[in-house]
Amino acid sequence: MDLQLRNTKNNKKEKVNLKTNKLHGEFIQKREERITSTKDDDESRTSATTQCGEIERENRSNIFENKSINQLILYFSIPAIISLVLESVASMIDTAFAGHLGDMSSYALSAMGILAPILSLFVAAQLIFGVSTGIILAKRLGEGNEEKVNSTFKVGLYSSLIFSTLISAAIFIGQDKLLDIIGATGQVKVLAKQFLNIAVVFNVFSSVGYTLVNNIRSFGHPKIEIIIVTSSTIINIIFNILFTFVFEMGIIGIGLATLISEISYVLFAILFLVKKGLWMKKTNLCSKEIKSILLLLIKIGFVQFLMQALNSLNGFTVNKVLVNYGDVSYIGAWAICNSLYMMMLLPLIGLTEGVQSVIAYYQGSHNEEKKNIIKSKTLKYSLLYSLITITLVFIYSKEIVQIFTLDRSIIDTSVSIMQILLIGFPFMGVIYTMVAFMQVSGQEERASKLEFIRQIFLFIPLSIILPLLVSKFSIMDIEPSLSIFFAMPISNIISLFFYSGSRSR
Repeated sequence: MDLQLRNTKNNKKEKVNLKTNKLHGEFIQKREERITSTKDDDESRTSATTQCGEIERENRSNIFENKSINQLILYFSIPAIISLVLESVASMIDTAFAGHLGDMSSYALSAMGILAPILSLFVAAQLIFGVSTGIILAKRLGEGNEEKVNSTFKVGLYSSLIFSTLISAAIFIGQDKLLDIIGATGQVKVLAKQFLNIAVVFNVFSSVGYTLVNNIRSFGHPKIEIIIVTSSTIINIIFNILFTFVFEMGIIGIGLATLISEISYVLFAILFLVKKGLWMKKTNLCSKEIKSILLLLIKIGFVQFLMQALNSLNGFTVNKVLVNYGDVSYIGAWAICNSLYMMMLLPLIGLTEGVQSVIAYYQGSHNEEKKNIIKSKTLKYSLLYSLITITLVFIYSKEIVQIFTLDRSIIDTSVSIMQILLIGFPFMGVIYTMVAFMQVSGQEERASKLEFIRQIFLFIPLSIILPLLVSKFSIMDIEPSLSIFFAMPISNIISLFFYSGSRSR
């Protein structure tokens, strides 16, 4: 009886143990299934990200390898040209709205004019890392070295951020002395300071955005550049209307509208890069590698900075010489002609900027044949554009100038100046193209020397000497003030022949 009872109890225990073990086993199995499922999800996400990156790299490679040379030139250059034109329009928006501030319009316009050299300095500083990062990035893509692509992206972006912040901080700290130096006084100084306090902030966003957009082009998405620039320009106009006409915030509103547009400029670029899996990855860079990349970026970017800075210096020199000769009408005419000349140059600059990414890619992939074909075709397109442009502007120069003014004396003077500048325009196109090639081909020092010779050793001395010679010897009855502008075509022609001679040697 007792034995039977014990056996019954043992059987119950065994059944309970079996159920417990079964439940435990099921629990462990479910937990393992959940862990496996989680791992599969993670692997799936990682695989999807990796696959997305691989697809992006294949698409990028297909763009550079499968498109014809002419298609590549158009594919990269047209968006760059359109973006430059839009940016040029955007730079005029602030001035246009400053002219609609009622009784403060004249002071506001003067303030914007006074700030022009400082704003030009901001633009010049952006070029150092904005252009060079895109060029080196395209080279690394051509090499197929994703690790170096990431390193270049990271160093270029952070360098742009830090450098623009330092420039803005320096301007902000010394703004009072700086405004005194450039001639700001009274109400003009007050308005200039109000705008400058905002400009030092939007300069940082503008620099970072410019670097990111150049990177997007190098990654093989030049059309996105148009979308980003167009969107930020529209935002600038909308907020300028709101702040100027609705909220009547004056010049502060104009500055804030630009700030908002520059912030959107950066955000649009970041969103696209992240979505496409092109954003920089988390990696540790040693100080030696950072230094190496940084020096290369500065070496390449310095050429663009030099060109922009020297152009500003030359404009200042011409104004000073014209003031010395006492003809105020020539200063107004020069302002019109200089604006027209820069508008004529924009397609050339866009052409070379766009082609730089393609040449840099083939430089990295060691495809010398395609690189040389692109160089040859770009040079031909540059000359063709220059010849067509000077023909049209020469024929319709009077009608074009009348868009800016109806003053007869300024129109006649502007037409004379423009015809002189047109003489050297084809040579200017060749110079811009050659400088772009030298930047990509590791000949940055030669490009810098070419610009120093053209602008420092030729243009500035000639703009001072020519009016003296003309006034003393009465050469061809040319007015001394008009003779100043012969310095540009002469310096272009001589510097180009100097470059050709040094290259042949």
